[in-house]
Amino acid sequence: MSKKTVGSKGARAGKAIIISLVFLLILFVLIGLLIRFTPLPERWISMYVLGAVCAACFFSGILAGNVMKKRGMLFGALFSVAFLLIVLVLAVLVTGSFSEEGIFQIRYLPCIAFGSIGGMIGVNLRNG
Repeated sequence: MSKKTVGSKGARAGKAIIISLVFLLILFVLIGLLIRFTPLPERWISMYVLGAVCAACFFSGILAGNVMKKRGMLFGALFSVAFLLIVLVLAVLVTGSFSEEGIFQIRYLPCIAFGSIGGMIGVNLRNG
């Protein structure tokens, strides 16, 4: 394997994470607009945000599987964990407060599962 192939995979993987972050930001804006302008209950906002993070992890898994072209379940889960770490770090930088458990919370398991499912789908996508 040449260095050019590995470097291009690394660059494409970085782009996949950035695209997933933009997708998550768009979902957050949509959730905010829906809560503001529709009668959605605010008490479920943590579920809305968790659903948006799961959707972004699924999208990240699809992109990861498409980039790596093998072991989609593993790379989808790894990309989801990396994506969650990046989101948590950004949340701490923006808010200034952090959770002591960090990523080791049971509520993030569906996000990782969605990422691995997305990885399986991404491996099977064609680049045509």
